[in-house]
Amino acid sequence: MSARRHDLLTWLGITGIVIASIAVSQFAFFRIDLTEDQRFSLNENTLDLIDRVEDPLLITLYLDGDFPSGFQRLREETRRMLDEFRARNGNIQYVFINPSENPDPQARRDTYQQLRNAGLNAIQIEVQEADGVKQQQIFPGAVATYQDKEWSISLLLEQFATAPEAQINASIQNLEYTLASALKGLTSTHRPSIAILEGHGELSAVETASWEASVAKAYDVERFNLREFPLDSLTGQADLGLQVRRLNSYDLIILAKPRASFSDLDRWLIDQYLMNNGRGIFMIDAVYAEMDSLSYAPEFLAYPILDAIGLGDQLFAYGTRINTSLIQDMVCAGVNDRRSVRPWVYFPLFLPQTDHPIARNLNAVRMEFATSMDTVRAPGVVKTPLLLTSPYTRRQPTPGSVGLATLYTDPNQALFQEGHLAAGILLEGALPSYYANRISPKTDVAPPKAAATDAKLLVLSDGDFMKNQRNVVRADLPRGAPLPLGFDQFTGQQFGNADFLLNAVDYMLDGSGLIAVRGRDVTLRLLDSPRANAHRWAWQWGNALAPLALVVVLGALYRTLRRRFYAHNSTIS
Repeated sequence: MSARRHDLLTWLGITGIVIASIAVSQFAFFRIDLTEDQRFSLNENTLDLIDRVEDPLLITLYLDGDFPSGFQRLREETRRMLDEFRARNGNIQYVFINPSENPDPQARRDTYQQLRNAGLNAIQIEVQEADGVKQQQIFPGAVATYQDKEWSISLLLEQFATAPEAQINASIQNLEYTLASALKGLTSTHRPSIAILEGHGELSAVETASWEASVAKAYDVERFNLREFPLDSLTGQADLGLQVRRLNSYDLIILAKPRASFSDLDRWLIDQYLMNNGRGIFMIDAVYAEMDSLSYAPEFLAYPILDAIGLGDQLFAYGTRINTSLIQDMVCAGVNDRRSVRPWVYFPLFLPQTDHPIARNLNAVRMEFATSMDTVRAPGVVKTPLLLTSPYTRRQPTPGSVGLATLYTDPNQALFQEGHLAAGILLEGALPSYYANRISPKTDVAPPKAAATDAKLLVLSDGDFMKNQRNVVRADLPRGAPLPLGFDQFTGQQFGNADFLLNAVDYMLDGSGLIAVRGRDVTLRLLDSPRANAHRWAWQWGNALAPLALVVVLGALYRTLRRRFYAHNSTIS
């Protein structure tokens, strides 16, 4: 066989393989993920949601433009993730838009306002240009449209007192959950129902308006008065059985800052709801302590009210105890005294460091006059502390005085050594009934269930956790308008209370198992910036010359092998 014929057959073989590969790829699609953390593999729950998209779905991302490197990584990781979505289902399409590209200032302002109205928040960054530093607004988010629905998506996780690079990393780790949650909201046909309980002086609708509006995108929210009973159509008497069925029809109940006493019947209704594997979020003040009291005097008396409310023993039976000692934490939020923002130990900040999906990668959570909590023995109940104070903490017994003097006194660290006190505990599993060995308040109803099998109850020791502020500062909003939950208008800081509660609701009601995606780790292998800058010129010259050197070496090797090959063939001939 001549060398020319051998080369021709080799070329034809390679060409045939390429053509066959292209033909097969038209009918069979597959990818192989060889990364250690499987970062290019989507969770099974995410794949199920992607498969639900039966009509065109468009995701418009406002993350295009000349950004710092961190936002460029977020943009490229988002693009990669959406490519995975699109490869799975061609109905999913996306487009990147730069909202700042219009040279007309008024047109840009109109675009910015439209994005804010759509639910996207802007952040300010500084861009270095030839003529100096320019301020630029970035909207790190997207808007997804499907059929007649629209869903706003925030791609950037805000984390208090966290370096920007760490925020970007957490946002990238959370991308799959963020995007898949939007798909879930757009494609779901069943909307779980949530009841906010009333009848005991709980937070009013205007005080919880912000959170109710945010959760209403995916859930039906109603207010349910435990003390308003439906009437029997025949007897005209209160129908307890119908009240039980009405309460049990809700997928989740929320109790936010009750201030009036619960009757035995009220407690029984809540208990039997949970015994039917119900889900609940209870936010309870065990101590009377209100900021409004400081408007009239420089100090006030904080005193226990948990016994008067009447829920302490019931929660104890479920596996947790709310104490009546106020938490003081050196890691705390601030109070604006019109001269400066000063940290106040009665406003503890919780920096979630757990891997539990409710609190993972969240912004700092703020509480006001929270009290400590303990877990108690309850067989069959899994107890998970979700919110723990910093190591620099102490407890203040009540009754006790709370005064503004502590605002202007630097705390003595030697006194703050109790550390890691719980203020939020999740109870799951076989919650025992409070009425298991007690007489039911009504004898004309079915005997109480002795225990649940799969109940979930989140208990927080701050009744105001869900309370939004009402506007008194901004001139562009009506006075008294509800502000976003977790936003402090007096210090300008945004805390993670809203996200924490939304994650808790998703965890309790998520039938698709999507919340498990939040627990996934994606290892981001970043450059050592100080070392890279120190050897910048070496890396630049290496990157420029190494490819050329590789081409020269491979060329020389090819010529040597080719010369030997033809020399060998000519000898044989």
